[in-house]
Amino acid sequence: MRWIAICLLLVVASCGTGTAQAELEAFTKLGSAGGLAGLEPVELGTAGAPGFLRTLEQAKIANPAEARAALAYAPPADRRGFAFVVPGCAEDGAELTVEGGTLTPKLTGGENVNCATANYFLAVFSVERDSIPAAPKLSR
Repeated sequence: MRWIAICLLLVVASCGTGTAQAELEAFTKLGSAGGLAGLEPVELGTAGAPGFLRTLEQAKIANPAEARAALAYAPPADRRGFAFVVPGCAEDGAELTVEGGTLTPKLTGGENVNCATANYFLAVFSVERDSIPAAPKLSR
C-alpha cells in the first residue's frame, strides 16, 4: 500500500509543472544589422509572420536565405512554431524555457568570447500544442 501511495504522489507532483517539450528547429546568425533590437517574437503561421520576415530582410541581415528557410518551418499539427531574434555574441545554439505560459529564449554556447559588436540570432522553436496556452506570452 505504501508503494502505491508513493507512486501516486510522484505522479501528482509531476502534474502542472509548466514544462513543455520545446525543440530548436532552426538557428541562424543574422549579423550586427541595425533595426533588429526591438523586433517582437512571432508565432509562425499567424498574421504577424510575414511582417517579421520583411523586417529581417529590410535590416539587411547576413543570411537572408537561411532566415527565409527557417521561417518557412511548418510544425506538425500537434506543435506550434515560434521565432525569436535574440542579441548575443558568438553563441552556437539556443534553448526555450516555457514557464507559466511564457516562452523565453536563451542563447547557448560561445562562452569566453569577447565581442566588439553585438550579433543577432534567429531561433525558431516548436512547442507541444497542448502544453501552452492559446495566447502565450513571448519574451525577448
